[in-house]
Amino acid sequence: MSDFYVVVVEKNIVQAIERSTLPPAEPVPRTPLEVSAQLAANNRLHGCIDGRYYFEDSQRARIFAELCLEYTRALVEKRLAVINKLPVGFAEFRADDGSTAHHNTDPSAD
Repeated sequence: MSDFYVVVVEKNIVQAIERSTLPPAEPVPRTPLEVSAQLAANNRLHGCIDGRYYFEDSQRARIFAELCLEYTRALVEKRLAVINKLPVGFAEFRADDGSTAHHNTDPSAD
C-alpha cells in the first residue's frame, strides 16, 4: 500500500500536509488541471477553497500548498487595496457579497 499526501485547507489557509496510507474515496487527481477543477468546485460550492486535497507524492502536495497560500494572499491583498481606498464617511464594506463600499457623506443619516 502506498502513501498519499493530503493538503488540508481550512478557512482558505493551509493547515497541514499529512501523510496517509488510507486511499481517498475519490481518485487522486493526476494532473494540474484535475486539481484545479477540484479547487474550483470547492470554491464554487462553498465559497472557499477548504477541503482535503490528495497527492501521490510530497513534492506535488507542497507545490499545491504554496499555490493555495498564494491564492489566499492575492485575495487578502485585493481586499486590502479596496479597504485602503474607502472614503471617509463610507457606510459599509462587505467582501462576502461582492459589493464595494457604500459612500455616505451625510453623518446625520447614520
